[in-house]
Amino acid sequence: MTYQKKRRIILKLATAALSVIGLGFGPGLVSANAATVENLGTFRFWTAWKGDDNSGVMCYISSQPQETLPANVNRDPIHFLVVNRKGLGTLNEVQTLVGYPLASDSTPQVSVDGRGFDMVVEGSAAWLASANDEKPFVDAMKSGTQMIVKGRSQRGTNTTDTYSLLGVTAAMEKIGQACN
Repeated sequence: MTYQKKRRIILKLATAALSVIGLGFGPGLVSANAATVENLGTFRFWTAWKGDDNSGVMCYISSQPQETLPANVNRDPIHFLVVNRKGLGTLNEVQTLVGYPLASDSTPQVSVDGRGFDMVVEGSAAWLASANDEKPFVDAMKSGTQMIVKGRSQRGTNTTDTYSLLGVTAAMEKIGQACN
């Protein structure tokens, strides 16, 4: 299965799971395949989740930004996720849901304590541009203090979302235990 196909499956599953727990992203994104989602605990700014569907067990962590700029931009809920899909064999799938359609010709950037990683766009979601960056990125998250996501909307609005990384290591450990 290609990296792009895995990303699309994970986007559908993650948005379905977030919809089930009340962090929905609007009609049409809820999948009938999402069976159950369990909150495994909140660790400072990050929450660990476990769910399942007809593809198997999925665990992920999620957080919302502590600051969004510009503050006056109308956006759907914003989340950053790291997903492990036992059934698909994916580990450390990094994605963000920015709350608006991203410009298709843009290259969003995510940085941890100043170390930047390029992302690729699909609708209102972005993933790390290379699967080879996933483990180093997650390692940087675990040792870092702050993460910043910068993107550009289809309308040309530049946004910056700032996340605290407090609790990310504990949340990652929790999903590692739940999805091993």
